[in-house]
Amino acid sequence: MEALNDRITRYLMKRLRRHAVMTAYERAAGAGLLNAQLAGHVMGQMTGGDEQHGRVWRVGERARHELTGVPVLDRAIVERIMRKGRASLVTRAGHDGSERFRDVDAKDRFDFDLPTEPVPAARQRARGKNARDPDTAGGANPTPDIGFAYIAGLLRDELPPPNPVHVAVCLLVSRAVAASASTSAAWRAALAMPAPFVLLKAPVERFEICLAMMLEDGLIVPFRAALEDVLYGNPLSGRYRQHTVPGERRLKTLSGRAVTPENEKLLRRKLRYALTNEPAPVLLIDETVPALTPVVTDTADHVFECAGLDCAMIAELLHLCVGVAPKDSLRLMDDMAFDPEGLSLDDIALAVRPGRSARDTLSVLAMLAEQSALNEGNEDEQAVSRDNSHRKSGSTGGGEKAKAPPETGDLELIQPVPEAGGQDMKAATQTARSTDRILRVETLCGYGAAREWALDLKADLSLWRTGDLGWDQMSTRLLLSGPPGTGKTTFARALCNTLHVPLLVTSVAHWLEPGYLGDVLKRMSAVFTVAEKNAPAILFIDEIDNIGGRQTEGTRSYDDYWTSMINRLLELLDGTAKSQGVIVVGATNLADRIDPALLRSGRLETHVRIPLPDLETLIGIFAHHLGADLEAVLASAPAAAGKSRLRPPPARNGRPLRRKPPVTPDTDQGPRHD
Repeated sequence: MEALNDRITRYLMKRLRRHAVMTAYERAAGAGLLNAQLAGHVMGQMTGGDEQHGRVWRVGERARHELTGVPVLDRAIVERIMRKGRASLVTRAGHDGSERFRDVDAKDRFDFDLPTEPVPAARQRARGKNARDPDTAGGANPTPDIGFAYIAGLLRDELPPPNPVHVAVCLLVSRAVAASASTSAAWRAALAMPAPFVLLKAPVERFEICLAMMLEDGLIVPFRAALEDVLYGNPLSGRYRQHTVPGERRLKTLSGRAVTPENEKLLRRKLRYALTNEPAPVLLIDETVPALTPVVTDTADHVFECAGLDCAMIAELLHLCVGVAPKDSLRLMDDMAFDPEGLSLDDIALAVRPGRSARDTLSVLAMLAEQSALNEGNEDEQAVSRDNSHRKSGSTGGGEKAKAPPETGDLELIQPVPEAGGQDMKAATQTARSTDRILRVETLCGYGAAREWALDLKADLSLWRTGDLGWDQMSTRLLLSGPPGTGKTTFARALCNTLHVPLLVTSVAHWLEPGYLGDVLKRMSAVFTVAEKNAPAILFIDEIDNIGGRQTEGTRSYDDYWTSMINRLLELLDGTAKSQGVIVVGATNLADRIDPALLRSGRLETHVRIPLPDLETLIGIFAHHLGADLEAVLASAPAAAGKSRLRPPPARNGRPLRRKPPVTPDTDQGPRHD
C-alpha cells in the first residue's frame, strides 16, 4: 500500500501540474491558439473545460490557419508562437493572393505568408489522402485533426519543469502532515472541521511566505485562499490585492515569527476573535527553529510538524525537478559529505536551475549552506561583541549612531551629545573648531517659531520629569515645511541635544522600500514601537509628504494602498498621543500634499514654515560655523575693487566694435575716417 507521505506528495504535484497546464492554456488563448469562454455562454460543441474557473476552451483562428496537423512541425510552430507572447492578428491579402497575418503586439513584429496550398497538402500527407480531397481543396476549413485535444497535447509537451521552490514546499507540507497524522482519515478529519486551528511547522527559512503565496494561487488546496493575518490584518504573503477573485475562500493566517512571549495577551484576544466572532479556518505557519509558546502549541486543534530539509528530501526534489534518480543523488551526497542544514528556499531557487547537472546543483547547495553557517556565526559574534560593549559603556556613546532592530529598516538611533563636566553650554557651543561645537537649538538662526516651540518644550520636559506637568498638557507634535536646504533635519539633530533625548530618524521612503502593503505597515508600526521603547525620544519623519492624502483618491493608482498607509499613520499618531515620552517631528517640502487629518489636534498640530535664510540669518549661520575664526576671516577679505571691462564691447549691427586707444598728450585727437 502506498505510504501517506507519497500519496500527499503525488496529489500536490498533480495540483502543480494542473496549474501549469491552465497557465499554458491562458497563454495560448492570448496568442490566438485557443479561445476561452464561460461555460454558461457557450453554444454548440464544447471541446475542453476548466471546472475551477467555469471556462471552456475552443480552437482559435490562428491555430486553424497555421497548424499543419503534423506533430513534429506543429511543435515548432507552437513553440515559436508561445515564445512571441500575446498576439493580435491583422489579416490582409498578399500580392500573390495568399493570406498574410501580422503580429502587431509582439515585441519583434513580423509578417509571414500562409499560402493556401502547402498547409492542406501537409495535412493530406499526414492523413494519407490524395490531393483531390474536397476538405482541403483551395485551403478551405481546417481538418478535424486540429482540435482541442490535439492543441492541448502540443501545449503539454512544452510545459516548463516545475518550480523547485513550489516542489520543496509541497515536500515539506506532505512530510509534516504524514509525520503527524497516522492515516489519511485523520488529516481529512482535521480539514473537515468548519473552523479548525492548525499549526504547520517546517524550520526552513522563507517557508511562511512561500506557502502563503501558494495558498493564494490555489496550489495546495482546490481553491484560492483570501488570506487575512490574525494579528495585523494584512496577508502573510505580503501581496496587495486590489480586487477579489471569484470562488476564493477566507483563510486566517498567523506567522510563527510574530508569535513572541511579549504579545501573548494580544495573541489570545486576536485568536479568540478569529475563532468565535468571525469563524474561519486559522493556519499558523511557523518556520522558526525554537518551540512556540504553549498558547498556540497546546490550543491548536491539529499540529503538523517536520524536521526540515534533509538529504532524502533534496534527492526527491532533484528527481521531480531535474529527473535525476534519487539513488544517484544520494550517492553524490555521500561522496561530497553534503549537509543541507541551514539551506533556505531562496537557496533552492538559486541552485536548482534548468540544464544544470546534479553534481553542479549539489555543489552550489553545499556552497550556500556553508555561507549560511558562516554568516550565522558572524552574527553571533557581533551580538556577543555588542553585548560586551554595552556592559562596559552602559549605552551608546554621545552623538553616536546605533542601528535599530532590522524590522524597522534604515532607522537611525542617535544619542544626544553629553555635556562636558564643568563646562557651560555657551562655552561648549563656541569652541574654536566646528567639529567640537555642539549643535543646539539655542545657537540656531532663522527658525523663528520652531525655535520658540523647542525652548518651550525643553522647559515643559523638565516639569514632566519631575511630575509637575502631564504629557497631554505639552505640545509634542511639530511639522516643519520649507524649501530644500533650509535645515529641517539640522533642527531635529539640534533638538536632540537641547532636550537631551535620543533621536530616531526615518522617512516615508524607507517605509515604502518593502513594496508589499503588509511589510510597509509592519515597518511603520515597528518604528513607533522602537520610539516608545526609547522614550523619552524624538521620532523624526522625513519626506512625510510622500504618503500623500486621501483627498487625491481617484487621481493615482492603487488608492486603497495609500489610504491604508494614511489610516495606519493616523492610528500610530493617536497611539503615541495616549502614551508618554514620544515627540514626533515631521518634515516636508510640500505641505499642501499632506492629508488634512494628519494636521489636526493631537497629531502634527503645530506647523512651522521655514523660509530661505535672509541676510541676518546667513550672518548667524556663518558665525556659528566659523566660531572664533570669524574675525580673522573678515580681516582677510580682499578690498573692494573697481569695475573693469574684461571682454571687448558687444557687436553692434553685426560689426564688432574696436576699442579706442588710450588717450595720451602726444596722440593726435583728430577725427577718424572709416
